[in-house]
Amino acid sequence: MVLKNDLFRKFVLLFLVLFLSFGCASSGVVGNGGSENIPTEAAEIEVEPTAGAASIDLIDVDYVYTSEMITAIYHLYGEKLDDFAIVTLTNRNEVPVKVEVETEIVGYTFVSKDTVEIGPSELVEVRQNPQLNLEAVDQLNAQHPADFHIHVVYLESGQPRELLDETAETLVYSRKEFPWALEGFEYDEILSLLAAMVTPHDPAVEELIRVAADYHPSGIMTAAYKAENDEGGSVWNRLEAIWKAEDEYYDLTYINTWVSFAPGSVQRIRMPADVLKEKSGNCIELALLYASAAEALDLEPAIILVPGHAYVGVRTDDINANYYFIETTLIGYSDFEGAVDAGLENFEEASPHIDAHEIPYGWITIANAREEGILPIPWH
Repeated sequence: MVLKNDLFRKFVLLFLVLFLSFGCASSGVVGNGGSENIPTEAAEIEVEPTAGAASIDLIDVDYVYTSEMITAIYHLYGEKLDDFAIVTLTNRNEVPVKVEVETEIVGYTFVSKDTVEIGPSELVEVRQNPQLNLEAVDQLNAQHPADFHIHVVYLESGQPRELLDETAETLVYSRKEFPWALEGFEYDEILSLLAAMVTPHDPAVEELIRVAADYHPSGIMTAAYKAENDEGGSVWNRLEAIWKAEDEYYDLTYINTWVSFAPGSVQRIRMPADVLKEKSGNCIELALLYASAAEALDLEPAIILVPGHAYVGVRTDDINANYYFIETTLIGYSDFEGAVDAGLENFEEASPHIDAHEIPYGWITIANAREEGILPIPWH
């Protein structure tokens, strides 16, 4: 949930909530059916702006901060999302003043600190996004209440004089919780944020690529595209090697493990490294893992969403808009060719709805998301 620039208005968040059942793409495969929860309809929730104010010695302080910190996309605050904390300072004196602003989410970020000089009758806006304490955040498995702390001092003759010292509550989400709606964002824009959970540089994904080399006909894994329309099968062979590595080495299987205790706006989605470690994933988790491996090989993946389900596509070359569609929930139950056949069947059914921009159908091209500034979650 992200507060925009207006300090005194109420705003509405649209949250997409759905509990739909779906069968796996190849219903003849025993044991790979299931139900998942991909949000498809909106629920309105009114949220009070989280703000405060103070005025001392003709220096006015107003501030607003987000009442929820979404760590999965926190690296996008100040870029694709508004800044976490916005502090407005007004100097009503006839001389310039120097003011120091500090903010933090206690226990989950480091202190962000700015010192600004404000001219007579001048207004200055300080925007801060305190750096995450990744060690603390990584220990979160679900949302947890935390304290937002703001401290503002007036440096009078070099000596600090307190203008504001307040603590208020915020809610910190784990890296595994993804928001399906944000105030001010269209559905397609929300879907694009999923690209943050495609992590090609994660060491666990790089290890998957290394293992996949042992399943490649040549024994090596190369990067980028080699020929138009994948003539010679270079892309196919690499994608098949990834499939075999996930199946035979990592023993991955499809399991619907969706659980979230957050308000109906947030779905629990494990990161690709967690899927490999825990040897299982639901539809969106398996799709994000496969997309991460494809992007690590400098290929162009896409995530396709249909009601209650998600799967992956990988472009066959960098010239034409042709894709291999892969039904990743068939891992452990089908060979790669069967997964591609099922993926193509799924896409042929979904394509008219995607072209018509029908919600909740969606298409996320990871390369386009990167160009828009949606970078992967830092793996550290």
